Amino acid sequence: MRVYKDFPLSEILYYKIGGEAKVLLKIENKEDLLQALDFIKKEKHGRILPIGLGSNLLLNDNFFDGVVLWFCSGKSSTIRLNSDNLVEVFAAESLDDIINFSFNNNLIGLEWAGGLPSTIGGAVRGNVGAFGGEISRSVERIEVFEVGQNGEFVQKTLGSLELEFGYRDSIIKKNKNMIVSSAVFKLTKADDKTVEQARNVYLSRIEYRNKNHPMEHPSCGSVFKNITKREDVEKVLSVWRDVGELSQNKWYNKVSSGYIINRLGFSGFTIGGAKVSERHGNYIVNFRNARFDDVLGIIEKIKEKFYKTFGFYPELEVEVVR
Repeated sequence: MRVYKDFPLSEILYYKIGGEAKVLLKIENKEDLLQALDFIKKEKHGRILPIGLGSNLLLNDNFFDGVVLWFCSGKSSTIRLNSDNLVEVFAAESLDDIINFSFNNNLIGLEWAGGLPSTIGGAVRGNVGAFGGEISRSVERIEVFEVGQNGEFVQKTLGSLELEFGYRDSIIKKNKNMIVSSAVFKLTKADDKTVEQARNVYLSRIEYRNKNHPMEHPSCGSVFKNITKREDVEKVLSVWRDVGELSQNKWYNKVSSGYIINRLGFSGFTIGGAKVSERHGNYIVNFRNARFDDVLGIIEKIKEKFYKTFGFYPELEVEVVR
C-alpha cells in the first residue's frame, strides 16, 4: 500500500475533474486493502471514497477531507481459476483483464463487455452492461468489507441474490458503507472454436466503442441511464410515436437517452469546458479543462428539458460526489 497526501484526484479520474484528497491510499491487492482499512481505523479519518478508474464518477473540485481508496491494478495478477468455470478476481483488476484471462482458460460469458473501462469493483457495484449484457448474470458471489457503527470493518460474503442487482444498480451502490474486495464469476466452458467466436465479439465491441464513442476527450461514459421503466417508455412513445420501432428492434425495449438528448437539440451544447458530444448524445465530454459545475450545469439543463417534454426526469448513471 502506498500513501499519498493532498493528492490531485483529477490526475487519475477518467473525467480529469476533481479536487485534492487529504489522503489517497493506492491498493493493488488484498494485503494492501487490509493495510488500508487498518490505517483508516487508526487515523480515524471521516469520509471514505473507494474508486477504481473513476470512469463513472463526477467529483467536485473541492478538497476531499477524508481517505480515497484507489483500487489500481498492479504488476502481479490477482485473477485465479477456482474450478473449471469459476474465476476469482480482486476488485482492482480491469474487466478487460478478466475477459482475456477467461479466453485463455477456454471460458466465455463476458465478451459483450469488450472495451468497457472499469475495474471489477466498479463493474459489480454499478452492474455494468452493454449490448444487452449485464455483469450480474455472471456474478456468483463477492467479498465486501462493511463499515460498522463502531468504525470496525466487517468482512462479508454476498451471493448474487443478496446483491439486489438492478439496472446499473446494486446493494453496494445503495449502501455507501460497503467496499468490494473481490468477486467470483461463473463462466461457461467452451471449445476453441467457440472461444474464438467470443473473442471476435469482444474485439467487435471495442471497435464499436472506438468508432461511435468520443474517446478523444475525457468523459464518464453514459451520463444518464437509458429509459427502462415501462411507464416512462410509454410517456416517451406517446410524445414521439415514431420511436416505438427503434425501442423494440434496436434498444432491447428501452429508449436510448443519447437519442433523446440529440433529438431535444443538445448535441454540441456547451457550458464552460464541457459539452454534449456530437458523436454520442449521452456523453458530456471534458474538451477544455472543464470544471465540476460545467458538467453539472449541462446535466441540469437536460433534466429540465426532459421533464418539460415527457413529464419525468431521467435517472443519472454517473455517480455525482459533491
